[in-house]
Amino acid sequence: MGDYSPVMHEEALVARILSRAIYGPKYPYGSTFDVIYSSESMGDGDGVVSWLIVYPQPDAAVWKTGKAVSNDWIPVLKSERIVKQRNPHAFPQMSPLLLQRSYYNLIEKLRVQMVETMATMEKTEEAEKLKKDDISTEK
Repeated sequence: MGDYSPVMHEEALVARILSRAIYGPKYPYGSTFDVIYSSESMGDGDGVVSWLIVYPQPDAAVWKTGKAVSNDWIPVLKSERIVKQRNPHAFPQMSPLLLQRSYYNLIEKLRVQMVETMATMEKTEEAEKLKKDDISTEK
């Protein structure tokens, strides 16, 4: 990878995930997305799970009062648990690779979610267009 460090690669993956987070009725513009991860050791080996989370946009009335806004977050999407099998001959520095695989899993799930959202939007737009055409033809 040359001068492109693993940390820079992870940051680029996080930026890619965040750029694909979809604003909409559930998460209006103004919501803040973030990516977090957790690592754990279990009987089947060390594992990593990543989440895309959102800090929802505060209610406008609450925002105007100047009251403290909650730091509560909502999980949007969770990666599969990526596991490194316990192997005495494996490379010791595997956790960055596990994290990257976890991020790629989130990106793939976001792609699916984007396609589903776009298909729903197209159906809604088409239905609205047909409804508009029906109304305009009535006398």
